[in-house]
Amino acid sequence: ASLAKSKKIPFITGNQADSVEAFILGLTGKTEPNGPTYEQIRSTVREKHRLWVEYWRPTNWKCIFGDDSKRIFSKASHGRPSIQEEWATYPALIQAAENAIQKGAPWNAPAPSALTGSKEANLKNELASFEVLEGFEVNLFADESKGIANPLSVRWDANGCMYVACSDAYPQIEPGVQGNDKVITLRDTNGDGRADESMVFADGLRIPTGMEVGPDRVYIGQGTELLTLRDTTGDGHANERRTLLTGFGNGDSHQTSNSFVWSPGGELWWCQGDGIESRVETPFGVSSLFQAGVFRLRPNELRLDGLLDDFMGPGNPWGIAFDDYGQSFVIDGAGGVSYLTPASIPAKRRLRLPRIGKPGGYCGIDCLGARTFPDEMQGEFLIGDYKKNQISRFATSDDGAGFKLDWKEPLLRSKHRNFRPIDVKVGPDGAIYVVDWYNPITCHQDDFYRHPDRDKTHGRIWRIAPKKGILPSPNLVGASVLELLEALRAPERWTRLKAKQVLVGREVAQVLPAAKTWAKTAEGRDLMEVITLLEMLDQPDSEVLKRLLASPDDRARAYGVRVAGRWGERIENIVGLLEHAAEDRHARVRMEAALASAALPDARTILVSATVAEEPRDRWINYAFAQAVHHTKENWLPAFQRGELDFGDRRRGLTALLGAVESKHVLDEVRKLLLSNQVDENAQMALARALVAVGENRDLQTVFQLGQLDAATIRAMASRKRPEFDVSDFLESLCASKHVEDSVAALELAAKWRIRELYQTAIRLARSSQADPQLRSAAMRAMGALGNKETIPLLKVMAGKSANPKPSAIIGLLEVDQAEAAKSAADILQGTIQNEAIGKILGAFAGREGGGPLLAMELAKRKIDRTQGKRLQDVWIGTGFVQEAITEALEAIAGWPVASLKFDEDLVRRMVAAGRKGDRARGQILFESARAGCMACHKIGNQGGMIGPELSAVGSGVPADRIVTEVLWPARQVKGGYALSRITMRDGRVLQGYLQESRDKKLLLLRDFAGAGMHEVEAEMVSKEEPIGSLMPPTAQSLSRDELSDLFAYLFSLVGK
Repeated sequence: ASLAKSKKIPFITGNQADSVEAFILGLTGKTEPNGPTYEQIRSTVREKHRLWVEYWRPTNWKCIFGDDSKRIFSKASHGRPSIQEEWATYPALIQAAENAIQKGAPWNAPAPSALTGSKEANLKNELASFEVLEGFEVNLFADESKGIANPLSVRWDANGCMYVACSDAYPQIEPGVQGNDKVITLRDTNGDGRADESMVFADGLRIPTGMEVGPDRVYIGQGTELLTLRDTTGDGHANERRTLLTGFGNGDSHQTSNSFVWSPGGELWWCQGDGIESRVETPFGVSSLFQAGVFRLRPNELRLDGLLDDFMGPGNPWGIAFDDYGQSFVIDGAGGVSYLTPASIPAKRRLRLPRIGKPGGYCGIDCLGARTFPDEMQGEFLIGDYKKNQISRFATSDDGAGFKLDWKEPLLRSKHRNFRPIDVKVGPDGAIYVVDWYNPITCHQDDFYRHPDRDKTHGRIWRIAPKKGILPSPNLVGASVLELLEALRAPERWTRLKAKQVLVGREVAQVLPAAKTWAKTAEGRDLMEVITLLEMLDQPDSEVLKRLLASPDDRARAYGVRVAGRWGERIENIVGLLEHAAEDRHARVRMEAALASAALPDARTILVSATVAEEPRDRWINYAFAQAVHHTKENWLPAFQRGELDFGDRRRGLTALLGAVESKHVLDEVRKLLLSNQVDENAQMALARALVAVGENRDLQTVFQLGQLDAATIRAMASRKRPEFDVSDFLESLCASKHVEDSVAALELAAKWRIRELYQTAIRLARSSQADPQLRSAAMRAMGALGNKETIPLLKVMAGKSANPKPSAIIGLLEVDQAEAAKSAADILQGTIQNEAIGKILGAFAGREGGGPLLAMELAKRKIDRTQGKRLQDVWIGTGFVQEAITEALEAIAGWPVASLKFDEDLVRRMVAAGRKGDRARGQILFESARAGCMACHKIGNQGGMIGPELSAVGSGVPADRIVTEVLWPARQVKGGYALSRITMRDGRVLQGYLQESRDKKLLLLRDFAGAGMHEVEAEMVSKEEPIGSLMPPTAQSLSRDELSDLFAYLFSLVGK
């Protein structure tokens, strides 16, 4: 305020005039407190501030300035400017507002553009297109006639009133235009299954991607803000709007805060996606979440935790759900289903969360729980599967500490491509309500941001009800405390949640004694429900908690452990309770103990994690354990180094702890344990690998002194420099190990470290017909790394022998003489050779600097017939490598000319029209043929490769013109996540994959094109090329027009199953 006054700039503090009155006095020569001029200037100043914020931190800034600025979304099209050009109009708007202020004149925001709508909208046809699960029926609950164009989410208050968040501004606000997205309330007052009352609860919103209804307010996530809306007058309109938290990212409007949901214990959870960087100031400090992840908020405390920071989980999360016992799952708009509970620690150490459900276009999820559903469906999950135009369904079953999924027949299918289910929730009446975004376009970044086909005028809420009937909505708001407690026994999940929310709104002095009395006779899930009520009231109770921890139900005990971690030191003997849980017979309870230990500041809780590691562990416990150890390291490590922590006989646990912590501060303890003979062989190897990973070069000698090492430990050494002491005798002895994998690892390490003393051993093993084929192959590769010119004839001879050794001999020869290797490879490739061997040879040359052009030159000299050439080409495409010289050489041999068809929008339109008339059956045969090569990279259903995007629902999820464009000109617009980069390393290796930047800015390269293992390449990188194009060649350009018509007809027809 003082700075504004010194600069004579109008400044508003809340509702106070402040310097505005002085400004008006100077402008008009008279004061006018709270008069028309004051209100006009005050309004314009606010508008100017709004414009500046939108300019300074624009929505979709990733598409304006970032790595998505070259995507189709951002480019000029359809006679409209690019997103960068549109953003650049803000300064003129800001100046116009400033001029209006200085003149005391009004400033009016620009009018919004006319809204576009799909001509395919036809409720009768849409209803006819549905195929609903037997025993259910579907009807329209509400559409745009009730004000719900572009609905995003649906929730209810305790009265059973439906709230629907809607946005016609998505995906990008217009410069200067005032936001007018809305929350609409709907009511079915006559019980006919259709909304007959509609009211605007709140307007003036800006793309409210997140919404949830709490005990007395509505929570909204939009852009950078978390808002609360309240109706304090009872007229049905929100008259109180408050910014609860701000600082959330808005780099990509389809990835901002979304999919709000309450946990059983009253925490508000939601998702944020790729391209979002949130730094939110809270009473507990700044809470950050970099890129995709999940937020967890305790509203009463404003404690905000960011989970799965920096790409640890789904990249496009759009839905979280809890089962009846609080286990959580998150779904991804492109990447499948993940078990979320193990990631409940707000850790910054990047550890990838495994996925348990197949990829799809998922958005919106709920868990079934109501007496209206058949017994076999209770506890199942429904998800909006918008790419396939259906509501998918799965059940869960135990898989150690985690779960596995059993996919069921979809609840609802639609043949209408505009049916886009993006939220699905069970309502208070036990019916299922589906939010239908209704749009021909679903992709954010791969379609123009002002594309005229984006529907902004339609929307549907569909109601799927069991034919046997629904339930009357319970009267919770008028119920007594005892009646509300009894409602916690209801089969309906909605009723239980809302009963607790109503209880939270009552006087604690009235609710708490009644709840404790009621808990005395509660068992099983009823006892868990009262615990969750105590969580929401923030009233820890040791006795009730101990009863839950002693439950015979593993699921209840697991949740009890979680609550123990939340209540922490307010519970007597908390460490002892958690240690007991860490020895539980059920893996999930032990996993929850590890998670709970990370919630407490007490250094002794590391003993809980160590106890967990004493017991059998699966991947979920390992995940939770590793994150707990790292997240609490600052608490326990100093105490451990001071000798203040006694691990007793937890030797396995301590071994796992030291192996997981990756801290050089504990190396002395590791060294002592390694040489103490106090740990078993498996533990010894685990410690050895930890020492190799984080120790000094001298520590390798300690490891070698152990004697026999396993393959994993030997391979771990490859990341280290060759030690100064002699290791040749030791590696020589390992080459004679009875375990082939140990011998192979020893040869690979000798090759990496250039231990030339093992050269003769490598020759002997390579020549031995008695040696294991895997060992012989490793020996041939080692010969190349360890040999010299004298090695060339030996490897050339080996390359010409039996099929299996050929690729390894060629790879070895590449290390010694690339030109000779290219000659031998070309000779081999023109003859009979297995496809697997072809792939290894071609991949080896593509993966070596300068190797591709040499091989291409030699192939051109050979007289290879077209049949063999096509076979080589098919295998090459299937490898996923991009190497221009090899590609051109194989195209020439196969008789397939380099693509020359130029992109033309009119041609695209003609091909779309031709595809509408093509033969789907012939198109499928062509797609699956070796000639087209599509199946090598693309999966449809359960068939095909995983190198490129799955196409099971491409006809539903991608506009036809884009399908044509990406098939004929694949490099024109590479789909997000499939743009290749090429890295040349110091040792001459060439790596290809997908670059991803982590929080610490290290480059991570996905070596496997299907998205598997990562390589850190920053330290050894010589050069970087990005992007180098698409994995997909323009093969389709070689097809006839009739063949293309059939192929497109088939692709257009793929709408998922």
